[in-house]
Amino acid sequence: MTTLTASDHNPDDLRRREGPVFMSGNLPPDVPEVFDARYGAALDAVLTRRSPSRLIGAHQYRGSDRDRAAGAAFTARRLGTTPAPERVVVANGTQSILTQLLSGLVPRGGVLAVEELTYPTIRTFVSMLGIDLAPLAMDGEGIDPDAFEHICRTRRPAALYTMPTLQNPTTGTMGDDRRRAIADVCRRHGVSVIEDDIYSLLPAAAPPPLSVYLPELSWYVLGTAKSIAPGLKVAYVVTPDAESAKARFWPGVRSTYWMVAPINAAVATGLVEDDGATAIIDAVRAETHARHELVTAALDGIGHRTTPESLHVWLPVPPGRTAADFAAAALAAGASIGTSATFYVGDDTAPETVRFGVGAPPDRGALQRGLTAIRHAYHH
Repeated sequence: MTTLTASDHNPDDLRRREGPVFMSGNLPPDVPEVFDARYGAALDAVLTRRSPSRLIGAHQYRGSDRDRAAGAAFTARRLGTTPAPERVVVANGTQSILTQLLSGLVPRGGVLAVEELTYPTIRTFVSMLGIDLAPLAMDGEGIDPDAFEHICRTRRPAALYTMPTLQNPTTGTMGDDRRRAIADVCRRHGVSVIEDDIYSLLPAAAPPPLSVYLPELSWYVLGTAKSIAPGLKVAYVVTPDAESAKARFWPGVRSTYWMVAPINAAVATGLVEDDGATAIIDAVRAETHARHELVTAALDGIGHRTTPESLHVWLPVPPGRTAADFAAAALAAGASIGTSATFYVGDDTAPETVRFGVGAPPDRGALQRGLTAIRHAYHH
């Protein structure tokens, strides 16, 4: 009797036995060997240092003094200098910050400029808030400055939402000159910037944030979901000044869920203070690098766009095929992936491209199965 190994099965057999590998999400890889100990130590320290009833008994609007100081230290990793804690707001994740900023910076009926391929939830937010989108043409570095200048002259956007580092979904990163050029356009036209820098802690070195070149108009957002853990639900926003922080995030604004749970904020603060955050980010980066070795091997000979620190891959489908058909073929072979239509807000048609995550599969074995399915879909 012949014993079959996993490699002897076709992709349909693997899918039936194990189910499709979830790769349409964009999560950091699990690193329990580092995360569990560091998170546990931070939680224990919080509960030892403070009475739980005092900690959790009331909201701490914008975060406690200690939490804001930790947020200032955390964002300084990217900003180069430590912002005054009075400019820092601690919130319940990046989405909460975005709803507050969009509703506060862009009036109903106003215009928000965005990359033509962008974070999909932005479309939901602007629909809810009655905001119009002005999609911006992109090249390999992100926003085309000339296209942005034209939009500023013709549509007068109140704000720009952008992700200059490891952009979702294209993986593009703006260089220094491009960031300065975009900042110059914003300054000339008085356009506020909401900079979502959530992926920026994964590269060992990334250009300074766009906000560094435009501090008076920038709202710099740095969440922990992609570098530490999605469920931590802590993100920081550095505002142009202390008065702006109070105006946009004041205790009377209770129409959204922007206020962070005090226990989450306190644990995040502990991770920042005892360098647990650094240890976890380093582990996530190392695991991401290791997973990209599998990606490089699986996609040998297949054109795609990513970097060793990126949590996702941007893959043009073969000529003559559509992204939707390719995604269906990948699912049939055993991998759930996303299509460009999910991210596209432009005026034309979405490129025939798919995006898949490298951190969402629970381990490298699952990632390898998913990559095998994607390669199978590409060649068949």
